[in-house]
Amino acid sequence: MATAASAMIFENPANGQREAVSNRDGVRAFFGGPFYFAMKGEWMHAAIHAVLTVIGLLLWPSGILMVLGAWFGYACATPTILESRFQRLGWRKVAG
Repeated sequence: MATAASAMIFENPANGQREAVSNRDGVRAFFGGPFYFAMKGEWMHAAIHAVLTVIGLLLWPSGILMVLGAWFGYACATPTILESRFQRLGWRKVAG
């Protein structure tokens, strides 16, 4: 687990496991796309991201703007998505 100065750190009260959420996760989500969200266990966001990408590619060439919008939008929203995931799972925020 790499922690950045501006990272939010969440701790699982059951076992003490800690996870950091930072803007770097947005970069990882941009390059990983729906696979990044699937790896993090956010299946709904992975599915929505994949569907938007497929629809945009089917509307080629003008659909590329939709694809870029979805990828950049998800990259910007990734820290918020992960923060709400950890809160939903009952993890507590210990830093950030």
